[in-house]
Parts: sequence; structure tokens; C-alpha cells
Amino acid sequence: MITTPQVARRTQAERRASTRAALLQATIDCLIELGYAGTTTNEVQQRAGVSRGALTHHFASKADLLLAAMDYLYVDFSASIRNAAATLPPGEERIRPAIRLLWNRFNGPLFLAAMELWVAARTDPELRAALLPHERRLGGQLRELAAELFGDGIAAHPSAETVYQVLLTSMRGQAMTYALKPDASRDGPHLQYWFALVEAFA
Repeated sequence: MITTPQVARRTQAERRASTRAALLQATIDCLIELGYAGTTTNEVQQRAGVSRGALTHHFASKADLLLAAMDYLYVDFSASIRNAAATLPPGEERIRPAIRLLWNRFNGPLFLAAMELWVAARTDPELRAALLPHERRLGGQLRELAAELFGDGIAAHPSAETVYQVLLTSMRGQAMTYALKPDASRDGPHLQYWFALVEAFA
């Protein structure tokens, strides 16, 4: 007698996690492909292949959905930084490849999605109110990640927090200039400035 192998049924928690992940990934895809204006809850729901009720069960508002998508992206972003950082040399030899590593990530989905939200928040009071505390928390996490990336030598310097903030803010601003020319070379004088900035505190 031929028996048909039984497929293990997913638990309710697994189904919830799968639905949530699908919604977040659909939101990210919409932000990058369609921009903030095109990222409607209906478009996200359709792309994720879930019901309207499933979307509202997980996210009470569009702002909640958008900020959760940013957190979802940041988890992947920070994991990729940490994994790559594990291959970097120690000491001062670490600084330049670490800066290049971080700068390359400013061309990724986290930055592109965030840029859409920053611009939209200027004229959307609800989004702005939700985004500001989220940005402060995410900014703090990003500076902590920079401390890990550049190592204990720089982290111990009294001005380390300021250095990380200036570096990350400069990278954010420079990356925005590439938004309309994504194929342009991302090397330039800004890299030498960042090298000098961080090496001065090594």
C-alpha cells in the first residue's frame, strides 16, 4: 500500500509570522518601486496576498505598517554589517574598509525606503509624529552599530559619539545626491574626508 507523506501543519504563531513578513516585504517593495504615494494599504495587501482583515489585525494604521517595515529592514541591514565586519582587519587598518562597507549600505533598500518616508513626513503630520521618535531610536541603534564596526579603539574616545553622528549624517546627505543618478560612481572626495575624519580619532 502506498502511503502519502503528511505535511506538517504550521502553528498559528508560524502563520502569523509568515503573514507579517509578507506584509512587511510587500511594503518595502512598494516604497522602493512606487514611492510613498504609491504605497497604499490596498497595494500592500494585494502584493502580500492577504485579506484586509489580516492587514489591520497586524497593523492598526499605515504609519505603523511603514515603521515596522523600516525595523524589518534594519534587522537585515545590521546583520549584514556585522557579518561583513567580522572579516575586517583589526586596529587602524580596519577604518577605511569599514567606511567603505558602511557607505555601500547607503545604496541599499533601507536608505531608499527611509528617504521616501522623510520626504513624505514633511507634509504628513501623522507620519511625522510617528517617525520622529522612531528615527531617534533607529539613529541610536545605527551609532551603536558604527561603534561595533570601527572597534574599541575609536569607541573609547570621548568624541566617538559625535564622530559617528557626523559620519552617518554626512553619508545620508551624500547618498541623497545619488538618488537621481543611481548608476554614477560612488567614489569621490567625500570618501577621503570620511577617512580623515575617523582616522583622526584612532
